[in-house]
Amino acid sequence: MTTGWNKTLVLAERLRRQGFTEPLADYQDEVAYISLFRKLQPVAPVHFTRPGDPPKLVHRTEYDDMEMSSSLRVRQSLVKGRFQGGRVAYVLEDDLKLYATAFCKRPKVFKQIHEDVMIAVKESGGLTKEQLKEDLPYPPGEVGKALQDLQTAFLLYEQQTDNDWDTGWLIFAEEWFEISDDPENYEAAVMKVLLQFIESMVFASEVSIKSWSGWTAKTIRHVVSKLVECGELISVDIEELGKGLMRSHDIQLAEKQELDSRIPRSIWMLDKSDYLVRAELDDLQARYKGLEVLQYLLVDGVFRGVVLGHWRIGPYDIDDILMELDETETAERKEEVLHAVRKIYDPSYHAILRYNGQKC
Repeated sequence: MTTGWNKTLVLAERLRRQGFTEPLADYQDEVAYISLFRKLQPVAPVHFTRPGDPPKLVHRTEYDDMEMSSSLRVRQSLVKGRFQGGRVAYVLEDDLKLYATAFCKRPKVFKQIHEDVMIAVKESGGLTKEQLKEDLPYPPGEVGKALQDLQTAFLLYEQQTDNDWDTGWLIFAEEWFEISDDPENYEAAVMKVLLQFIESMVFASEVSIKSWSGWTAKTIRHVVSKLVECGELISVDIEELGKGLMRSHDIQLAEKQELDSRIPRSIWMLDKSDYLVRAELDDLQARYKGLEVLQYLLVDGVFRGVVLGHWRIGPYDIDDILMELDETETAERKEEVLHAVRKIYDPSYHAILRYNGQKC
């Protein structure tokens, strides 16, 4: 279907909806924060940070939102789980059932170790990972893997209300609810989450849906077909973006010419956990295969660079910043790029050794 949308309009509206061009300004406005969080969930802790850290809406707030997300987590308004194929992230408690149902992944084989871990947690009323490793007759690595399997299946729940690493593990159904095995419930949940994803992305291909969600291609094709059939989604072909999907109500917005198509000159550095990175991760990993990527650079709404280096606990250097711009623009925007990188990587702890292969 041909629409009034083009690449520039899609990118501009995507940046607005995801909070880049209209970041939250009031650090006390919990309602606005929750509203934006809901559009971007599941939200993961920043990549290469402590596993107990709360999630963050990086670049979407004018303030450091650590205090806000920590406060919500303490009250369990934000709940930790494993979504999108087993990735640790948080969702709002109000939406936990929806996202748990959409991303629940049962072990292919329920082994004896799974059973023993479940029994130990149930009989004790809650144990830490270290306690389970001490109490059960299995290698520590196998206990950790079993906990991940059971968390991804939403059979166990990790009670993460602060930054502590030694968290308690509880029976999910006793703390929250049971996840139905009914295929119709699963399909309905996947459909609802998919619609929210496309709403936040404005336009998305089935490739980006798979990259972001971790669902199988078969599942995606099935639910997309049903959503197109019922009119919730429209198949479109947009120049420079290709074939993809949009919400039906969005098609009319461009026709009414009510949208701002201006993309601000901008560079944002985004880590692997970010919503936009996840949506393009399969492509990004193919493009930068073999490179040790720390962060990705979103240039005027498009990923066109990477920050390279070896992550360590403690100070480490940025080995190089590679840009996919022409030679002139790469040179002209050097200081702009370095500024974006240094906003996250403090020069006191991280030296930038090269810019596009050249010594800084």
